[in-house]
Order: sequence, then C-alpha cells, then structure tokens
Amino acid sequence: MSIWTVAGAAALTLACTFGASATTIKVSTFDAGSYNSSFGGPNATGEDFETLGANMGEGEVGASLGTAVGTFESLGGTGTGGSVIGTGTELALRDGKLFGRQNTVPQGGSWFLDSNDTWGMKWDVETGGLFNKLTFVVNDGSDVGAFLRIIAGGETKELRTGGKLPNGNARLVQIKFGEHIDSAEIILGNFFTSGGDRYKLNDGFSIDGIEVSAVPLPASVLLLGAAMGGLGWAGRRKARKA
Repeated sequence: MSIWTVAGAAALTLACTFGASATTIKVSTFDAGSYNSSFGGPNATGEDFETLGANMGEGEVGASLGTAVGTFESLGGTGTGGSVIGTGTELALRDGKLFGRQNTVPQGGSWFLDSNDTWGMKWDVETGGLFNKLTFVVNDGSDVGAFLRIIAGGETKELRTGGKLPNGNARLVQIKFGEHIDSAEIILGNFFTSGGDRYKLNDGFSIDGIEVSAVPLPASVLLLGAAMGGLGWAGRRKARKA
C-alpha cells in the first residue's frame, strides 16, 4: 500500500469522524443510584459544584461562574421569589435543600448551581478538549408554571409537554452533538408558554452532576499524522534528488 493510499484513507476516516450531524436532546427521569455509580468515568470531565461551593460559599456567583466544564451566567431578569438570595440578578451556588432543589451528585453531597429565580442560564461549554456528549441533572424545573426549554446545537427540548411537573422533580438531560467539537452553547431558559419567546421569572431550578464526555484521539488521526509525516519526508527526499 502506497503512502498516498494510506493518507487518503486516513483523511477520509478523519472527515467521517469529525463530520457534522444532528444534535439530539433527550430528557428522562433521573435515577440517582445508577447515575452516581457511573459518574466520573474515563474520558470525561465532571462538575458537581462541591469544590466550588466549599471555596466560594453560598450566594450569588457574579456576572459569570467559571467551572471545569465551562462558564455559566444568567440569561437576565431579576428574581423576586422566596428562594432568591442576594440581588436576584445572578446565578447562585446553594447548599442543602431549597424549595425542592437539592444536591443530586454526589450522593451525600451538598452543593448545586441555582437559577436564583432569574430567566435561566447560558452555559458556554468548554473543557480544553474534544467532546461529543454531555449529561447533567435538572432539579425542580417547570413546577411553578414555566416551560423550561433546553437549547443546543439548533435543537430545542422542553422539560414539560403538559401540566406542571411535581415539586422537586429531577430530570436527566443528555445532549449528543453528533460530531466532535471543542465548545458549545447551552441555554436553559424559562418561558411563559410552550414554544413562546417571552421569558418567565420565579420558577427556580438547579443543575448538578455535569459530565462532558471527551473523545480520545482515534487511531485514524494518528495514522493520518504518520502518513503526512511520511509524505513530508518523501517530498524532501525527492527534492534532494532533483
């Protein structure tokens, strides 16, 4: 097999590996035992807010919160509900249990990131590596009338399709991007109506147990690197002979 054949095959495989395809968003009932037992697996970056909470303490996090899985900030609005801490304009780290919101990962932990009754959260996902899937737990969403909508990669998914969800409900969200990427924007926004564009305040929710699955460098990429290196060597050898 010639070096050109190897390079062509590797390039084709690389294109397939990193080619774009549709994003999917799946929402299911959260199983604490099952998820906690698999959390923190290989090739994944996790964030459970335990270290951040212990270091920063309970309260609003400022204009943005940097974490192991990217940066979080409020979508806007000023929360005025009974669970609001601080100004009600920022997201908040919370400890313990609050109006149905509570820690979900790890079991026996304390901390989670709360919407603080604002319109919701914008999450700029970044881990310093490639990923194609992420999972996280949403707690207590859509129980006071809002339609909590998840937006990622041009796709949307609403937490409820009918009536209000129960107080303290926990949902596992899994987003698959269908391609290998190094950044993404996730919106978790509260809206007055299903499919509407008007944000709603004071239906607080929290997130916890975030896991962003990294993609190990496939063998095809290593093959391509070797092939390109060989092509460079062959080109230099040919130039010397000329």
